[in-house]
Amino acid sequence: MSSFNLLSLGTQAVRANQTALGVVGQNISNVNTEGYTRQVVHFNSVVPSGVKLEDVERVTNGYLTQQFWTDSSNYHASDIYTDMAFEVDGLLGKDITSVTTAMDLYFGTMQNAVDDPTSMAHRELLLQQSSTLEGRFNSLYDNINDQHSKINYRLDTAVDQVNAYAKSVSELNDQIRIVTLSGDSANELIDQRDRAVEEIAKRIDIQTIDSDDNMIDIRIAHGQPLVVGLSANELYTYRNSLDPVGRDIAIDIAGTKSVVSDQISGGTLGGLLSYRREVLNPTLNELGRVAIAFSESMNTVQKAGMDLRNDLGDDLFQDVNSSRLMYSRIQGDEKNRGTYPIAQVEISDLSKLTSDEYELDFVSYDEFRLKNLTTGEVHTQDSLQRVQNPVNPHVTEGSYFMDDDNLVLEIGGSRLTMTTTSRFVPGDTFRIQPTRMGAEQISVEMTDPQKLALANPVRINTGIDNMGTGEASVVVTDVNDKSFTTTAHALTPPVEIVFNGADPLTYTAFDMTDPASPQPLDIGHGPMEDLTFVAGKAIELGGYAVTIVNDPHAGDTFSFEYNLDGFSDNRNALAMSNLQKADVLDTGSYQDVYSGILERVAGTTSRSKIVTESQKSVLDATIEVRSSISGVNMDEEAAKLVQFQQAYQASAQIISVSQKLFDTILNI
Repeated sequence: MSSFNLLSLGTQAVRANQTALGVVGQNISNVNTEGYTRQVVHFNSVVPSGVKLEDVERVTNGYLTQQFWTDSSNYHASDIYTDMAFEVDGLLGKDITSVTTAMDLYFGTMQNAVDDPTSMAHRELLLQQSSTLEGRFNSLYDNINDQHSKINYRLDTAVDQVNAYAKSVSELNDQIRIVTLSGDSANELIDQRDRAVEEIAKRIDIQTIDSDDNMIDIRIAHGQPLVVGLSANELYTYRNSLDPVGRDIAIDIAGTKSVVSDQISGGTLGGLLSYRREVLNPTLNELGRVAIAFSESMNTVQKAGMDLRNDLGDDLFQDVNSSRLMYSRIQGDEKNRGTYPIAQVEISDLSKLTSDEYELDFVSYDEFRLKNLTTGEVHTQDSLQRVQNPVNPHVTEGSYFMDDDNLVLEIGGSRLTMTTTSRFVPGDTFRIQPTRMGAEQISVEMTDPQKLALANPVRINTGIDNMGTGEASVVVTDVNDKSFTTTAHALTPPVEIVFNGADPLTYTAFDMTDPASPQPLDIGHGPMEDLTFVAGKAIELGGYAVTIVNDPHAGDTFSFEYNLDGFSDNRNALAMSNLQKADVLDTGSYQDVYSGILERVAGTTSRSKIVTESQKSVLDATIEVRSSISGVNMDEEAAKLVQFQQAYQASAQIISVSQKLFDTILNI
């Protein structure tokens, strides 16, 4: 071998090992750099002799990198979900914010009114506690609903960050393409791009696609393109006109908007959207259901009583079916083309009232579709019962009436009423939220303690000569009946029930307007004749129902008149107090339902915490495995440093020897 070949070999070896030393130095200097991927050199022999540096490779595992991004996305979704849930869990359970605590105080004060219904001090305290309970509902709603603002802010922030990192990925794609075409190493640029992809994955679930020219594409939400080669599409948030408090997310692809909110499941964006859908909105709806049930049932009993002025009761709380509140429960899409002078939702049946939300779509001029957004169930006209009578449509649960200009639909304890002057336009959409704002809207209407109707307006007089053990009670069923409304402070007509001496025992109800000439009453059971007595069976007398128990005898009488000046009567106060334990809603009492909300949120929070801890463990394990492959090992790099240093020195010796041989030849 000539000295020239020896010099060439030495030069090649020096250059190759010099580069290798540079790579080792780069690894060592970046040992603490987050996201840095260890690099290794690959040598190859040159024909007929020599060495060259084939390439500098990033030591990475594509599968582990993808798994890392997925695990990171899952963890950040669960983490923010848990944080938000803990906040609501605390609000619902703390004594200072809990509705249960305020409701216990309210009913404790109500019991004082039961014990002494004429006490003005007890009446004033009851109104004060009513206002306290109102404030508790209102403040709890405000505090929980404030999470919508927090979520909106975080959605806006996260979307801006995703867009910034997506743009960075597309720009790095371009830089990597250029560097690769020039034959240089783009490893550091690829590391930067991977860190940008990681930041995107923290905020939204992604799928990545590698191309042959070292570029990467990113897709989100079931395949929507976020980054394609050298270009990036933008996400943006927007106000949903059907639910103005919450923002939705869409992606702009060549000027076309595509809504992706329901398709995002990972990252902080997915965690926020899932939390809003699964915890926040259902909690507000359930809390509103309790508030509506409480105020409506209290008003119903209050209006069935008599106050200290001998008047029938007025509303204690704001009427849940005032025009303003009924109109607030339905929201039309801003793109609707029809004209709807009436679009309102009435609370029609507390026993069937649910916290479900609905979306109403008009498929054609005479066809609609109702989707339950809570359960996912879709109701069509075929699945509901149609009422045909256009004059006075009697719509009940699960039925509807519809013609060219009107729609009346009752479902979930709520009744939707709509009229249009333009016919129902296909494509028009409405969001129906019967209970969403119930806790915000509950309000004490009464200010005068004398107007608390704690007495029953019907007085019961038991015949002084009664020989049996019969006892009578009365419940007001309809204060708007003519028995109460035709004459102030009087029962029209006064009624007496007389038991007859037949076997079985029968009774007759008499109109006692003229005591000297009692007239038999037709009380809705057919001809005016003696009726068979059944102990405990209610006797309907027009606006009120009488129940007689035990064993009355023939000749016994019970008479009923307006309870004029019966202020010490506490029967209606007792009826209001008994509502505390009554199954007002189909799922139990007020406090049963509230406890159900608390248990559901607490259970969700606990499960979410466990999932978050599990996701963190999975992520840490993936990071550890990934680091073992791609991370810098100082012992290994130190060994390579010595190896390449010795090789470099030996290569330099080859050059030195070749120089001496060349000099010797020249001297000869």
